[in-house]
Amino acid sequence: MTRFIYAISGGNAVLAQDVQVSANLRRMIGSGLLVAVGYIDPGNWATDIAGGSGFGYGLLMVVIVSAFLALGFQVLVSRLALVTGEDLATLTARHLSPRLSKAAWLAGEAAILATALAELVGGAIALRLLFGLPLIAGVAVTGAGTFAVLAFARGNADRQERVIALLLSVVAMSFVFLLFKANPAWTEVARGVTQTGHALRDPQGFLIALGILGATLMPHNLYLHSGSLAQRAQQLPPAARGLAMRVARNDTIVSLGVAMLINAAIMIVAAASLSGSGMIVSSLDDAHAVLGRTLGVGAAVVFAVALYAAGQSSTLTGVLAGRILSNGFQVRRGWSDRRRALATRLVAGGAAAGLLAFTGGEDPDGLLVLSQVVLSLALPFALGPLVALARRKDLMGRHALRGAWAWAAMAATACIMALDGYLLIDMVA
Repeated sequence: MTRFIYAISGGNAVLAQDVQVSANLRRMIGSGLLVAVGYIDPGNWATDIAGGSGFGYGLLMVVIVSAFLALGFQVLVSRLALVTGEDLATLTARHLSPRLSKAAWLAGEAAILATALAELVGGAIALRLLFGLPLIAGVAVTGAGTFAVLAFARGNADRQERVIALLLSVVAMSFVFLLFKANPAWTEVARGVTQTGHALRDPQGFLIALGILGATLMPHNLYLHSGSLAQRAQQLPPAARGLAMRVARNDTIVSLGVAMLINAAIMIVAAASLSGSGMIVSSLDDAHAVLGRTLGVGAAVVFAVALYAAGQSSTLTGVLAGRILSNGFQVRRGWSDRRRALATRLVAGGAAAGLLAFTGGEDPDGLLVLSQVVLSLALPFALGPLVALARRKDLMGRHALRGAWAWAAMAATACIMALDGYLLIDMVA
């Protein structure tokens, strides 16, 4: 393990040889895996499939750019947590105005509810595809599966990460198989990456690109990442903080790199097997049916299994993010993980069941889109405080965000807010 820490830290042999520091640094590894889950939840699938089916490989570059943008903010929030030893929610409540703190807390809770909604609806769709289960019954079964996963994890961080790694592996291996079955022409994939401008000039392509961006960077992941690292860094001596930042950065790069490849694989499979029909496939049911016709029944089953795993993988991360949010903003601090999970999923499940009953179950994918809209609206309330806090020298010292990096972070935040606003106005209109 000492050698591994030495390698991932970039070769700092003095600190890496210290046994206790090495043990503490080892705990920095794994936090990136927690946030990687948020980038492959069912809400991402609809936008990736729509982009691939409607524009081939033309929006693949948007997936890559969105992943790098998200990576930048996740690395920034990890730096904030490791320098201060506190999470984003706690720092927001302590250093920003009470009104802004309350707005950030409400937005964070809305994001967690939206994620739970996507998890339940995505799982219900997967169960309907696999077993023909009615959607409302699928919501109930998926919710029960959530508590089975929580019972197995039992609040143990290592066990939680193993469960998440297993589910993430199921999704990754499923799309390796689907890529093999789809057998895309990789020269066409490379050519498509260079044709992003053509896809973005199309109004539908531009809106799908905004949806991909909104589905990639999620507010609750910022709270989760900072909280996970702040807890792990409490035993580190000040001299090891710089090394811990490098370890956490590399862990985040690897984990989010895997998530980016999975998102790219979803779009490539959609482009290779669903494009050319002259229509944009935005329904998971339609995508499943077309995959069954073009790639075979086995491929359709693998697609549904991966969808269910993607939904359940966000279970633990949503609960963990909720705990960090409540503790940081000092709301419902005494709630256990199971009690919080029950409350969140009762609200999300009730909303899902009510909306499904109201629409007759005709448009479950619309609920996934709704969840992404909520996440987009909540995002500025996490990004704004993050950038403001990261720029404060009284908090960050020599690690404060400054110069070109500060301007880049502020410009990216303003751009995301403007694009999310445009997306919301378009959807309402």
